[in-house]
Amino acid sequence: MKIPDFFLLNLRKNFLLLIFLFLIFTISTLILLFYIEKNNVEIISKILVSELEEGDKSLFKFLEEKSGNNLFVTPVREKRLFSVVSSFEYAGKVIYVFKDISFEILTFLILSFLFFIIYFLMFFNLRGTVYKDSLNITNKLAKIEGSLNYFQNYLEYSPIEEDMEFEEFESIKRSINYLQEVVIENEEEILKSMEDIEKSKKEVEELNKFLISIYEILAKINPKDSVENIAQFILEKIISLFKNVNAGSIILKQNKKYKYFAQFGYDEKLKEFEFSNEDNVLALKYEGYVKGDILRELNKKEGFSEKFKEIGSDKIKSLYVIPIYVENERMGAICLDSFVSGDLNLPKYVDIFGKIFGNFLILKVLENDFNKMFFEVLEFFAVSVDERVGKKHSKVVAKLSKKIAKEFGVDPEKTWKAAILHDIGKIMISDRVLKKTGRLTKDELDKIKEHVSYGYELLNRFRFFKDIANIVLYHHERCDGNGYLGLKYEEIPIESRIISVVDAFYTMKIKGFKVEDIFVLLEKDVENGKFDGKIVKKLKEIVKERNL
Repeated sequence: MKIPDFFLLNLRKNFLLLIFLFLIFTISTLILLFYIEKNNVEIISKILVSELEEGDKSLFKFLEEKSGNNLFVTPVREKRLFSVVSSFEYAGKVIYVFKDISFEILTFLILSFLFFIIYFLMFFNLRGTVYKDSLNITNKLAKIEGSLNYFQNYLEYSPIEEDMEFEEFESIKRSINYLQEVVIENEEEILKSMEDIEKSKKEVEELNKFLISIYEILAKINPKDSVENIAQFILEKIISLFKNVNAGSIILKQNKKYKYFAQFGYDEKLKEFEFSNEDNVLALKYEGYVKGDILRELNKKEGFSEKFKEIGSDKIKSLYVIPIYVENERMGAICLDSFVSGDLNLPKYVDIFGKIFGNFLILKVLENDFNKMFFEVLEFFAVSVDERVGKKHSKVVAKLSKKIAKEFGVDPEKTWKAAILHDIGKIMISDRVLKKTGRLTKDELDKIKEHVSYGYELLNRFRFFKDIANIVLYHHERCDGNGYLGLKYEEIPIESRIISVVDAFYTMKIKGFKVEDIFVLLEKDVENGKFDGKIVKKLKEIVKERNL
């Protein structure tokens, strides 16, 4: 169905009204999302109560199993900005069910905003061209109408008389011929304009398909995934859109160096390449269409020929480089390569990929760097806590805990981070209590016990530390259920059980205990229900193997 030009013109004039309607739609959708998720959480709460009453699992084991992803079931009341919450009572305790919908809200807002802005910018730009062509046709038709009016006036005010001379007939003939020429000339121009309009219409349709593909890729990205996995997903999706593109890569700047975060069609060794000078990399020197010969010449000049030949880039006949800029600084590129075409001409609007996906990836890289920096800050505080109480072995405990976790098939990196930060909550405990050498009073002991909750609340505030918050919360539990929060054996995360055993081992070792005597005491604690026997046994094997 053809949209009338006057409607398109009014649509452009009422752009602010469109924005207002879009905002109303967005706000209504968000309210509806909150309402639906609130009902879902209340239903989940009722289901959890039924499962608890019918099951025979302990409360804390049940809570641990049901928590995951964006759903949190916990006895600790937390403040969350974008979440819905419900609660229920069981065994005299209030249990809170949180569902974090910040990811859904953020994704909806970002995708809607991007799609709205990109679509309307391109749509009105192209429709403006169509409108101009239509106006041109109108002017030409007006010209024809003027000629017809002129001829009609001529006939009206110059009637043919019987004694009209031959020259007058010739004058009329010339006027008619002129009118025919004007009609034919303008007919050709009208047909050409109609062809231009049809061409513009096809371009609009192609852009619509292109925008839909961008939206689909954005919708399927999981921001919680690693930057490498996200880059690989984006690259493969982009390559699938173009017939003559057989391979490609994404190179990004990180820590003042350039490295490949994704590749398709090449050897994985490409990801091992790093460059400190952007002049050495074709993807950082050129933009748009590039001949394969230029790539080979640059590699030969910089001494990279053998390396790139090894990974398969010598097959490239042509490529298209989509630059990635952040505040006018070249931060990387998306390279689309062809092994079959020496003239890889892609639509100019593919550069939008660099603006959308490129900036997203750079932000993800910066987020990873920020996470690392923030962890180092927390690590500094954790070490300062060790120094306050005379313990300086957090890193050693973390290293050995990581080794044991790997033996049990548990995520070693997560265990290592949790071991480094397991006593971070003690920064909230005063030196008077923390450094007291004598016997602690009941109030002081209760205050010390709160450090696990302080640590949990601190780490749980940050999305990138949520996975270790529970490990820190439960690292003082006992297998017999007589720990701080009363969890028993399998209810306690295995990472927490590992850290508690290794921490006890090094605490005694620093105090001068012999290794043999330490394991006698640890095995006694196993019998008394404090530690996990399997973990103590594995620790003993590793200590003996490494002669610690």
